[in-house]
Amino acid sequence: MLILKKINNNVALACSDAGDEIVVFGKGVGFPSMPYELEDLSVIEKTFVSDGGNSPDALTSVSDEVLRASSDITDLARANLGCQLAPSLPFVMADHLQFAVDRTRDGIQIENPLSADVARVYQREHSLGVQGLAIVQDHTGILLPTGEAASIALHLVNSELGTAAPARNMDELLKTTKILEDITDVVENQVSFELDRTCYAYVRFVTHMRYLIRRLMKGAPVQTANLSLFHQAARDFPETYKIAMAINQYLERAHNWSCTDEEMLYLMMHLNQLQPREKPTGQ
Repeated sequence: MLILKKINNNVALACSDAGDEIVVFGKGVGFPSMPYELEDLSVIEKTFVSDGGNSPDALTSVSDEVLRASSDITDLARANLGCQLAPSLPFVMADHLQFAVDRTRDGIQIENPLSADVARVYQREHSLGVQGLAIVQDHTGILLPTGEAASIALHLVNSELGTAAPARNMDELLKTTKILEDITDVVENQVSFELDRTCYAYVRFVTHMRYLIRRLMKGAPVQTANLSLFHQAARDFPETYKIAMAINQYLERAHNWSCTDEEMLYLMMHLNQLQPREKPTGQ
């Protein structure tokens, strides 16, 4: 295997036999003069697919223990989320975790003001974040603050490919998360029962809303020829239409955004899936 560039003593950029750029982790792989041919492949502990960007450079200040923790969290997420994750996730996650570990060692704690919202909106990812704290402790001996579970969850959410457009930055994702929690509150106030945030319908609803919020942020709403279908759906499903209108009113009031009829139609379709098949006791 051709080793191309040193990242740190135990991490290097390499070229696979197939000609792909990869990041390899193994004891001493970064020591020899670059480039060189690594003949003893048994020293390689893990390989990561490079995304072709600057993500591997973030590992220059990351300890081996943190990199292992990030890799294990990524593997756990891939096994449980059922979707493709961005190749840059192990690197971006490791960079964040190193700062979190360093801050914790120095006795500095930074609270995530949206921890509760993240835990409610992204329950699957937050559960993995909680497990991630244990993984970091196993590898580094450092117990991170509980709020870091939300930070790990947000990195997982932003790396999910094929489920929703990744946010351009963490600030955008935090804003989206707060909006999603507000919208969930709007829906629950309308239906008078608590939504099951672990069910598939809610996960799909959140995915759709992430796409919608991104489009509204960019000022690029969807408008096609389905207007007659929207008006028919509004007549056939008046309760669902009422909830969709409540969401649109919140978006207009809080963010000066307005959904088109086409967006309202898709929103109603997802809202209809959130309705329980049987009314809860007492309803």
